[in-house]
Amino acid sequence: MKTIICGAGVAGKSIAGKLSKEGFEVTVIDESKEQLKKISDTLDVKTIQGASSLPSILSSAGASDCDILIAVTKSDENNMISCQIGYSLFKIPTKIARIREQDYLKGEWMSLYNKENLPIDAIISPENEAAKAIYRRLKAPGAIDMLELADNRLKLVGLKCEDDCPILNTTIRELSKKFNNFLSNILLVFRGDEKFVVNSKTTLEKNDIVYFVVDNDNFLDAMKSFGHDETESKKIVILGGGYIGYSLAKKIEEEDKNISTYLIEFNKARSEHLAANLKSVTVINGDGLENEILEEAGIDEADNLIALTNDDEVNILSSLLAKRAGAKSCMTLINNSSYSSLLSNIGIDIAIDPKRITISKILEKVRGGRIRSDYTIGDGFGEVLEAEILPNSAFANKKLADMNLPKNIRVGAILRNKKIMIPNSETVFKESDDVVFFSETASINKLEKLLTARQ
Repeated sequence: MKTIICGAGVAGKSIAGKLSKEGFEVTVIDESKEQLKKISDTLDVKTIQGASSLPSILSSAGASDCDILIAVTKSDENNMISCQIGYSLFKIPTKIARIREQDYLKGEWMSLYNKENLPIDAIISPENEAAKAIYRRLKAPGAIDMLELADNRLKLVGLKCEDDCPILNTTIRELSKKFNNFLSNILLVFRGDEKFVVNSKTTLEKNDIVYFVVDNDNFLDAMKSFGHDETESKKIVILGGGYIGYSLAKKIEEEDKNISTYLIEFNKARSEHLAANLKSVTVINGDGLENEILEEAGIDEADNLIALTNDDEVNILSSLLAKRAGAKSCMTLINNSSYSSLLSNIGIDIAIDPKRITISKILEKVRGGRIRSDYTIGDGFGEVLEAEILPNSAFANKKLADMNLPKNIRVGAILRNKKIMIPNSETVFKESDDVVFFSETASINKLEKLLTARQ
């Protein structure tokens, strides 16, 4: 499948790497020669220097026979124009644009995005998606990662096995017998630098990061079985009133009246704007690295500090100061992935990676059709895919044991007739089943082919 990526920044490079590994024919356009060189030195992709909003540049990138255009330049307007020209002149079937300016995303203007006006098939807002991801984690205390699947009937949960985890040194087979009344299924484990899909003999160890799927009704019991019985946050402090901070504060204000929210913003004009647009959020103008400002926000009583400035170092340092001052937990926005592996060792509880969230949403749109959700895990290790079983696909009316799936593909759960099922080797897949899979990157192409309806 031929794909043009407009923008060679962090997101563009990551998406190009992901798609090229999966066999996509990728061309990256950017005005920066240096950025393109970084990509061409490390990835098997074609690069074109120039502005992606110019018809001649799109043409030289092969737009006339392109299947997908992904516009992730720094400019919202450039992304929109690239999609417009891609459709109007070259009839590119699928066009995806990253848009950050919130005014473009207001509900009353969304009718703008159609074939008659701005022909963008999917809009990705990293800030809005990051705010949603943080809010989900606030609603799942004890989890370091959480995603809702299967029409919000199922949760994908990532958590850490702490010292007091009661099921350490227990195999997956033993857990299945012990908790056979739970609709849950462990998919994969991160153990130090090692990442792997579990099997029945896998034994859980201290400090393992475990990902599992669980029915909503069994979520709290499943968390307790891992030793996590934390209560939902009553008070949070947000550091940084940019797009993500504002979106999160607004979401909490509108959806959860039980959370007391404080927002610290350094810029005075921005603070005034936030105070005028947030009714129940206390906005404090000041530096989140100053103890007096943290004290004014009552950090010693906060269940969570959520550091969301544009500066990774500020986010890390403010999180450490907040923990020292008494905050129970910290969520820290990190744009530089090289920091991620260090955070747990210095006391940061949860890292928020907007790049990973953006890539997941773009992959979801790229795959489309039978794929309902796509979530990237472990910095390229693999993906959780939620997919519909189509008629005439390799899965339809086939027993799991007869599928001979690679060991690095695991079936997590099935939603059938509004009921959640945890599959076993005798489970037969039915047409229209909503199935959650985990696949390591190396086997995603195989899984997609199996999910495709045969002619």
